[in-house]
This record gives sequence, structure tokens and C-alpha cells, in this order.
Amino acid sequence: MRLRVAICIAATAIIAVGCSTQGSGGPKEAGGTQQVSVTADPASEASATAPTVIVLDASGSMKQDDAPGPRIDAAKNAIHTLVSGLPDDAALGLIAYGTATGSSDAEKFAGCRDIKTVVPLGPLDRNAFAAGIDGLSASGYTPIMAALQQAAAALPADGERTIILVSDGEDTCSTEPPCESTQAMPHDPDLTIHTIGFKLDAAASAQLKCIADATGGMAIDAANAAQLTARLAVASDPESARERLSTSGFRNLRIGMTEEETRKAAGDLGPVSKTGTVVVQWQDCELTFTDGVLVEIAPRTGAATLDGLTVGQKMQRAAELYGPFTATTNSDGESVAVFPADTEAGTGYRITFTPEGKKADEGTITRIVLCRCLPTTAGSSAGGTPTEIVNLVAVDGSGKPKSGWSVQTPAMKISECYAASQSAVTPGVITCGITADGADACWVGPEPDSILCLQFPWGTELITARGVDGVEAYPPPADPTPFGLELENGLLCRVRHGGSWPSPESNPSLAGAYSCRGQGTDTPIVWSESSYPIDRSEDRWTVLVGPSKGPLKTVAVTKAIFLAAE
Repeated sequence: MRLRVAICIAATAIIAVGCSTQGSGGPKEAGGTQQVSVTADPASEASATAPTVIVLDASGSMKQDDAPGPRIDAAKNAIHTLVSGLPDDAALGLIAYGTATGSSDAEKFAGCRDIKTVVPLGPLDRNAFAAGIDGLSASGYTPIMAALQQAAAALPADGERTIILVSDGEDTCSTEPPCESTQAMPHDPDLTIHTIGFKLDAAASAQLKCIADATGGMAIDAANAAQLTARLAVASDPESARERLSTSGFRNLRIGMTEEETRKAAGDLGPVSKTGTVVVQWQDCELTFTDGVLVEIAPRTGAATLDGLTVGQKMQRAAELYGPFTATTNSDGESVAVFPADTEAGTGYRITFTPEGKKADEGTITRIVLCRCLPTTAGSSAGGTPTEIVNLVAVDGSGKPKSGWSVQTPAMKISECYAASQSAVTPGVITCGITADGADACWVGPEPDSILCLQFPWGTELITARGVDGVEAYPPPADPTPFGLELENGLLCRVRHGGSWPSPESNPSLAGAYSCRGQGTDTPIVWSESSYPIDRSEDRWTVLVGPSKGPLKTVAVTKAIFLAAE
């Protein structure tokens, strides 16, 4: 396995082809895309032939305590783990930026030049790496492009080279967008830049993906310390990622492909209906299509996730990588849990396991499937302006109201929390209390047994409760229901949370799903005839709405509000 130069910052997935796990041997061609054999642990079996420079973000934002623990500590530990698994003949160097200045406006000139060679490129010196990494502290600016240029200059002039950059944000120093800066660099087919983003926002993710794309590198996101360590190892051996379930696909198949796109990539694909749901056997894989779109990839030979989670491991490892979980029981008596893979793309890992012991995380994993089982960001549609997807976050990572939010008094009387909110797209938004006194949109408060809850999607006041049992970051449901809807006719609708609701006189088989306000005296209601009240077959979502005594009509959803936690 060859260690390639990588810059690790951004957040997308690696795409690969076919579903059978290749054995050892050289590259193979299938569907026009190279397939490369993979090892189970890229860090432990690496044999470096390409010199590599790691570029580490030590800017002020890396001090944030949400990894859990400081982000800079998670990054240091990830590099320690990577270095410990590399062969002795690896040619490796380390550059860091943001270590010597602060992040005030007055320090910007110096901060944008604050780039330090911590360990010069050369034969692997584990002691030098350990001392250099441990001596770093985070404080300054983020001169990404300048650091990349310095890393490139430190590498040989020719031959294969790699840069690995670990960062949590976008460039705060470059005078032009990093995409343009990278694309303007002289083309060098032997220099590869991979990006791993640590807790990136959307703007930074897009920016850093461009950096990786410009050199044919990978762009990977990491949401916590365990993922960062695992994905840094993957970035050091990108070939291995092709044999793993990424956050969006497997080899060159990816969730969301049409039947035509899948057939072009897969080659010998069986018949696929344009309507309904069909499962197609392909090599050693099961591919599920809904209305002609690939929505599920299920290898039958135990393929690992991007982070190395595989069949036979304990669910404790799944929780370490993807967060706490709630399991359900399937018809075969096995337990099933869904973990978010890429919330923006709507993909998740559906993991089946055999319960063991008294705790769910003691169970043994028997199957891992990549599926479209989270809400997606609506795209364009010929039917009009697409529905806008909003992930509302009212409480910061420390349990305090974010700017613009306040806490009202008196406090609620809630004794227990027991599940994720039906509207949550990330762990950490929970449902508390029974129907009469409960709240279905709560975040963990500043104390371990406290919560802050939102009653109305368009309000700015939170209600608190203390002394609450069961306050924990439950994983989100597989298919969340929006907390609030803004409709084309001006109605604002809040999702139902318990209570006894009538059925409409015009169609008694329907059930109320949202209570709306904004028109007349008879409360309009969003009605549902299935388990999910919104028609999402088009990018412009629609609902059936009207009073209980009167005509019903289909209305477009202009905005859907989900709930998320930092």
C-alpha cells in the first residue's frame, strides 16, 4: 500500500465500483473505473513509497471543546495513531499553522504568515513527531493556501507526493477563494491533495472539497475524535477507501444514482423497474431501487464502513464512531439501529446486530447497509422553487441558548426524557415528558440533568427544566418529520405532539399531522393518509391541508424546519 500526499479538510465521500470484496493483487478495471485491492487496516500495513507532509490546523477555532475535548487534542491524537502504524521507512513531515499568534484583527498580518515546520520531511522519526505534536497549541489564523504552498515546496520536485491537511475551517487569509487558488496552481499529476474536515460548516466543506478535487484527491469529513483518527488513516491510504462503504457509496456506485447511471457503472445489472421498489442482485451485493433511483447498497460479504467498522465488531465501536443509538427489533428477532452517514445527502448506515448481555452496545454486528434513510436537502425542480430545508439549532454545545434566544420562566415540570425528537437530524435533540406536560424539541442544558425546550418553530423563547432523568444524546430517527412547515399559502404549521385530533369530515380515513395558523378561525390541519405526512416525490414538497369541516387542497411547502444540535 502506498502512502499518498493528502490534505485532509473537507466533507464528502469516496465513491467506488461493484460490490464484491477484492482479494489481494493489482488494480482491476470494471465499468471504466479502477478497482484496487484493500487492506483491513491501512495504517497498520502501510508501506510508504511516496513522501508525505501532514499539514495541521492549529488556529484558534481548534481550541473549541466539542470533539469531545478540544479539537486540537483530537487532531494530535489522530496523528499520533497514524504515525505509530507507519513503517519505519516512511518519508514524513509535519507543518502546522496558527501556533504563534492570536486571532485578533491586529494580529492578522503576522497570523497569516504563522506557518511552522514542526518536523522536516525525512525518514520517519517517531520521537521527533511525538515531541513536535505534543508541543503544539492552537491560537491563530487559518492560512490554508500558504501552508499548502509551503508543504508542496518541502516535497521533492518530481515523483509521487502527498499532503495531508487536518482542518476545521476555511482559509481566513487568502485574497481569493481557495478553489481558484488551487486551480491556478501548475498542474502536477504526481501531487495529490486530500482533505479531511473536522466539524466543518457547509461553506468550509465546499471550499475544501474544491482543494481536493483540483488535484484528484479525496475530501472527507469527520464529526468526532474517533472518526478523525479512522479517517486520517484512510487518507494516508486512499486506495483502501474504494473497498469500504463511504458516506455516499461503494466503489463507483453511489446512493441517488438513476438506473441508467448505475447500469453504466455496474455493467451486468439486472432489470430495474421505473416505479415501485425493487431489489437487484449484483455480484455479491443487493441494490435497492425506488422509482428507478438507487436508495440502498447492501454488501453480503461484510464490507467495512469508511471508518473500518465491520461485521463481527461490537456495537460499542459503532457508538464511538457515530454516536449513541436506539435500536428496534426486526421480524427476524435481530436488533437494528440507523446511524447518520451524511446528513446533507440524507444517507445513513443501517446496522443489524445480535443482542448480547444487558446493554445494546454489547451486541455483535451482523450486517451493515448504506441507505438513503435521512432527510435530504431539496434540489431544483421544474415544479417551482424547491423546498428549503433548515436545520434549526437553538442551543450551543455548552447547553446555553444561542444568540437571539432566551429562557422564559417559570420552569417546566418534566421528570424524564426517553427518546430522540421526531424532528431531529443529529443526536442531541430529544423528547421529554408525557403527552400532557411534555416537549418534543429539547436540547441538553448547561447541567447534566437539565434541558432547554422549544415549543414553537418560529419562537425565540426556550423553556427549561431541571432534575430530569434520561437526558442523553439519543440518535435521530431514520426518517425525521419536520418540526415546522411554512406553506406557500402563508400558513405556519407545527408538527403534532400527542393529543386527540378529529378526522376531516370529507375523508375520515385521514389523520392530523400538523396544526397550522394564519387563516380564519377554524384551525387548518395538515392531514396524512400514511406514516409520513409530506409528499416528497418532487423537490418541491407538498401537503394536504384544510380545516376539519371544509374542503382540503394540496399546498406546496416552501420551508421545512428540522432540529439539530451542535
